[in-house]
Amino acid sequence: MIDLEQPPVVTRRWWVAGHILLVPPVRWLLRLRVVGRENIPATGAVLIVSNHISQVDPPILGVAVLPRKSHYMAKAELFRIPFVRRAVYRMGAFPVERGGADRRALRLARDILERGDVLLMYPEGTRFTDGVLRPGMPGAGSLGLEPGLTVVPAAVWGSHRLFRRVKVAFGPPVDLSDIAPGPRSRRSREAVDRMMAAIAALIPVAGGPHTDPPGHVDG
Repeated sequence: MIDLEQPPVVTRRWWVAGHILLVPPVRWLLRLRVVGRENIPATGAVLIVSNHISQVDPPILGVAVLPRKSHYMAKAELFRIPFVRRAVYRMGAFPVERGGADRRALRLARDILERGDVLLMYPEGTRFTDGVLRPGMPGAGSLGLEPGLTVVPAAVWGSHRLFRRVKVAFGPPVDLSDIAPGPRSRRSREAVDRMMAAIAALIPVAGGPHTDPPGHVDG
């Protein structure tokens, strides 16, 4: 029995299963190449923010951040299928209702970061297969402002096209320490705008086109 009100814990059994099921196809079939992995701290809470262009991005990023275990939000529809719900939860996923602020998902995300784990997040809120970067949602900025964590930007390219080599680029941590005190909503928007600018700068490094940073959305 799993409790979706609690953050997932990746046990050794499922950690091994994930390696067997996911690592070989991602590394060999997709010919994954990773640059900048040294930007991911070996210990401590890490929020990795990335663009999202394909349904296979979560396992790709999960393999890219190895040897660290990662956790991520997945669309709530997956958790309505019993076998899928159990498998993805045990491998580190938890549900998020798309289309607005999901307070439960944000709470679980904070719980994961507070225990010192890695959280993968897509600030755009959903995938865009055209590869065009959209504005980030303020919820990602709010998480990034939590004390004691490192925000690492990432970009993935090639996963949205068949038979293309996939590359993931990680950049230096995003510095949010100088964001001036004020309303949480303003600070969150400024934080996510910085995240999106860092992601945009990494897309060419990952093999994509030059990408201008998007603006922000209110909320």
